[in-house]
Amino acid sequence: MRFRSLNRHDVWRAMPQTLVMRGLGMVILASCGLAWPDLAPTMTLVDIGIICTMFAVVDLILAFAIRQESSRSARKIGALGILGASCGIVMITIAALPLTVALATVTIWLLLSGGGVALWGASFGRRARSSGVIAQFGSGQFLLAFALVVVQPTRASGLVHVALIYAFVLAIALVTLGLSLHRDKAPRERSEVELFA
Repeated sequence: MRFRSLNRHDVWRAMPQTLVMRGLGMVILASCGLAWPDLAPTMTLVDIGIICTMFAVVDLILAFAIRQESSRSARKIGALGILGASCGIVMITIAALPLTVALATVTIWLLLSGGGVALWGASFGRRARSSGVIAQFGSGQFLLAFALVVVQPTRASGLVHVALIYAFVLAIALVTLGLSLHRDKAPRERSEVELFA
């Protein structure tokens, strides 16, 4: 059996499915953590962080595999991997940090990642449906950071609850983005011109 190296067309075909898969996994975990807060919300948050980190590693591997064929595609997918890895690390570390430090970490990350998400969305072009989804989520990051500053959780469990709500919204955004990317390429079965080109 012969194997060939990945190219950007393979990556483009796989990205919508992987986005939907990670989104569905996070939706299930976040829903469980929110529905049964007395069981193990912190462990649920750590599990979500692990999922984010694992898929981020996959994104970075894909970006590395196609960097010579299309540096632009590699940068876009690599940016997604970096954002996902940072999200996973923040979610995992929330459980171990004191409340004040965790709150400051989350707020700073929301501001930085919100700017990164906005720039990442702008790189897709205005005509792409996915660009609007990404831009809206980037704006939501800034709003959530502002809300955390104004209404500061007084207990660690409150911050974990907020993080689970964020994870749920993030999961919905990932599923929506995956479906948007799928619809963007569907009309003409794009084989030569793609959003990740």
